[in-house]
Amino acid sequence: MRPYLEDTFAHLRFAYEKARLDIQAANKNTWFGQLWNILNPLFLAMIYWLLVVVIFGSGGSIFDKEGLRILTQIVGGLFLFGLPSSGIALGARSIIQGGTFVLNTRLPRLILPVSAVISSFLVFLPSMLVYVGFHALARYQFGLQMLWIFPIILLVFITTMGLTMMAATGTVYFRDIASFLPYVLRIWMYLSPIIYLYTRIPSSLEWSIYANPLGALFTSWQQILYENSVPDLSYLMAGALWSFGSLTCGLLMFLRKEREFAVRI
Repeated sequence: MRPYLEDTFAHLRFAYEKARLDIQAANKNTWFGQLWNILNPLFLAMIYWLLVVVIFGSGGSIFDKEGLRILTQIVGGLFLFGLPSSGIALGARSIIQGGTFVLNTRLPRLILPVSAVISSFLVFLPSMLVYVGFHALARYQFGLQMLWIFPIILLVFITTMGLTMMAATGTVYFRDIASFLPYVLRIWMYLSPIIYLYTRIPSSLEWSIYANPLGALFTSWQQILYENSVPDLSYLMAGALWSFGSLTCGLLMFLRKEREFAVRI
C-alpha cells in the first residue's frame, strides 16, 4: 500500500490539473459559469429562507436583522454542503466515465476520485468569499475563533474524499448508485444541521448529530460562525473520527477492488 500511496501523492499535480480541465470542460471557467456556482446555492438559500421564515416561521423580511441572519446561516450551510455533495456526485461516476484512463494508463486509479473532490473544492472556494459578505451584513462577529473553520473545512474535505472513494467503487459494480445519489444527498442535507440550527434538534435526537458523518462538523461550523465560540471538543472528536474513518474505509475498499475495474468497465 505504501508504494501505491507514494505513487498517488507523486501524481497529485496531475489530479489538480485534471480537476481544472474538468471545470473548463463544464464551462465553469467562464464568468457566467463561475457566477452560477454561487447563484445556484444562493437561490436555494432564498427558497429555504422563504419556507423557514416567511411561510412556516413567525414572519420576517430579508431586511430585518433576524431574517438576514437566518438567510446567512442557510447560505453558509449550503455553501459548505456543496463540497461533499458535488464531490461525491462527481466522484461516483469518475471510474466508469474514465474508462480510457483506466484501460490505457498505469497511473493509480485513485487519481480519478481524488481529482473529482479537488474539482469540487476549487468550485467551493469562491463561495466562501461571498459568504464573508453575508456574515458582515448580518452583523455576526469576526474573531480569532473563525480560524477554526479551516480545520472544519479540512475534515469535511477528508470525509468527502473517503465517501467519494466508496461511491466510485460501488458505482463500478452497481451503476444505479450514481442515479440514486442525488436523492440520497438531498435527504442527507435535510437530516443535517444545514438549513436549520443544531439547537433546533430536540435533546432526545441529539444522538443523530454524532451518527451523521457531517452532523458534528456542521454543528461545529455553526458554533464558530454564529455563536462566536470555539466548537465543543465532543463534536470535533466525532467529526475527526468520521473523517478519518471514512477515509480509511474508502481507501481500503477502493484498493481492494481496483484490479477488477478494467474488467467491470
